Amino acid sequence: MRKLSLIAISGIIAVFGYLPLANAGNSAWLPAPGGGSVSLSLIYQSAEEYWSGSSKAPNGGALGDGNNLTQGTATVQVKYGFMDSVALDLAVGASRASKVGTGPKKSDDENGITDVKAGVTVRLIDEAVTQSAPSIAVRIGGIIGGNYDTGYINSIGDGGDGIEFSGIVGKFLSDNFAISGELGYRFLNQDIPDVIFANVTGSLILSDMFGVSVNYTMENARDAIDLGGTGFGIEGVPNRKRFWLVEEDFHTIGSTLTFLAGDNTSISGSYARVIAGRNTGEFNIFAVSLGYYF
Repeated sequence: MRKLSLIAISGIIAVFGYLPLANAGNSAWLPAPGGGSVSLSLIYQSAEEYWSGSSKAPNGGALGDGNNLTQGTATVQVKYGFMDSVALDLAVGASRASKVGTGPKKSDDENGITDVKAGVTVRLIDEAVTQSAPSIAVRIGGIIGGNYDTGYINSIGDGGDGIEFSGIVGKFLSDNFAISGELGYRFLNQDIPDVIFANVTGSLILSDMFGVSVNYTMENARDAIDLGGTGFGIEGVPNRKRFWLVEEDFHTIGSTLTFLAGDNTSISGSYARVIAGRNTGEFNIFAVSLGYYF
């Protein structure tokens, strides 16, 4: 049951790990040396309303004409057990974001390669050895800005390079129930605000084939400018703004259902929603993930 539990929870974490508005993809449960996983996630998110500063406003305000802001993303994640208590991870994808009336470009769609994320996780404590203590790990990761235009409401990201550090804790409270959490800090260049990020996940294995989780994530950026505030506009360019300098905060809750299709494969479906934020959209997020474990 413990092996099945680890596979199911790995599938759950893989889906949340690359949602554009979540950062719950890191685990204290590492693959064995020479083992690992490959996952493909298809993600769709849509928002009708947004927070300008901390105030709620319709998307038909200063940033558009009332049409939804949508984004579709396909990502691949690889995790590999490099040695006992050390794992490597890599994630990259392609994305398309749409918002009618974004101008001055010819197209209302922005396409590009997402930021590339790679990291090393070192497990400090293994609950399988200590029995009573939780598994504890630390991770350091690098970020390389993707290939896309910045400064538009439908830009895929902020375009910065950087580094992030986090501490991760996980504990099986029984053979079929586990909780995990992560707390970290992200630094990016180009004056993009630093971010504190955190997540908590509870995972329950319903049977040998099904698992379900509930997840909370948050990001809190360093104090910076607001949408429409001083310094947001770019003189002489009506619709390109300094989105990358904006203080973007959000709180997201979601759930994932994972089906173990075989000894080494899983299929997961997820839904998440941004429930509160600052200078961000009130997104509904849907995802499907296919995982293979070796």
